[in-house]
Amino acid sequence: MENVLTVKSELIAKYIPQKGIVTENCDIVVDIILNNYEFLPRPDAENDPSHKQIIPYVTVCRGDEVFVTRRLKKGNETRLHGLLSIGVGGHINPETDGHGDDVLFRGMKREIEEEVKIECMGKMTPRGMINDDLTEVGSVHLGLSFTLEVTGEVSVLETEKLEGFWVKRGELPALSDQMETWSQFVTQALCE
Repeated sequence: MENVLTVKSELIAKYIPQKGIVTENCDIVVDIILNNYEFLPRPDAENDPSHKQIIPYVTVCRGDEVFVTRRLKKGNETRLHGLLSIGVGGHINPETDGHGDDVLFRGMKREIEEEVKIECMGKMTPRGMINDDLTEVGSVHLGLSFTLEVTGEVSVLETEKLEGFWVKRGELPALSDQMETWSQFVTQALCE
């Protein structure tokens, strides 16, 4: 059974929006997570809003382009099938990511390497925290938003779960109604 990194919702509730993306207090929230995280069985965590599963959510950018993926029907999260995403990321597990102060970074790095092949990685920049307590998926997850600047080619590795393509940053708002909620929030932040 898969175990996933979580933190009690009550510990971070005052720092995160009910719905949206926020850039303030990110360091505080990351410190709370690193000092209080626990791994729970994923089936339990998926239905327990008293805990937030922590998900690194990395937007891959190449100049004025953003790498977009579409979630296919073979993906694990059926609630997100068919939707567009501008974030690469996923759950952090003790079996693959271990424990300690760099568990979030190790989990984020592993998720990127599992989902996409990047010719040349550049700078990783923290952007904020994503939350949506008004949806079933969002009520049990908290996204840690980053942008990753790249050069060269990027391609999807999990081709049975995802398809990927580049979109100009200015064209993202027109795709918003096809996006998962978190990507809508990140799109707003990127295009302001």
